[in-house]
Amino acid sequence: MDIDTIMRTLHVLSGTAWFGQIMVINFILIPSLSKFDKSTQNKFITTIYPKIFKVESHLLIIAVLTGIHLVMSHTNADLSNLLSGRWGLSILIGGSLGILLTVFHFFIEKRMAKKIGITKGSSNEIVGNVHLKIKIIPRLVLVVITSIFLLMINASRGIF
Repeated sequence: MDIDTIMRTLHVLSGTAWFGQIMVINFILIPSLSKFDKSTQNKFITTIYPKIFKVESHLLIIAVLTGIHLVMSHTNADLSNLLSGRWGLSILIGGSLGILLTVFHFFIEKRMAKKIGITKGSSNEIVGNVHLKIKIIPRLVLVVITSIFLLMINASRGIF
């Protein structure tokens, strides 16, 4: 097995796990959260969210680093190959969206989590604000990551 096969496998696994995590957040955790009182929501958010953030951080790092390796390998480090054709444009747009989500995750989402009080001892008033943001952000991320998946499938197999 060559290094590109290993990198491609890690890339697909991490991207798929990230997508699955966003699906679980959107269709299981968020709907469940709304059924709890504010105190339980507070405990839920301060217990679960940091773990989700940590797993997502690892998945993003793996997906981005392996993706960069694959692009550099496939283009022989000539990124102008990404400026034309189905494969190049799909990889360029999908990869750019993935990097933007990664930057959002590590810089903006992390800062927002601290600012809105996702720490131990968050007050119940903060939980309502957190719950609203936890409903909106994962839905937007789901739209973007679905777009990324479709673009990567298009690059690989040509769906449009």
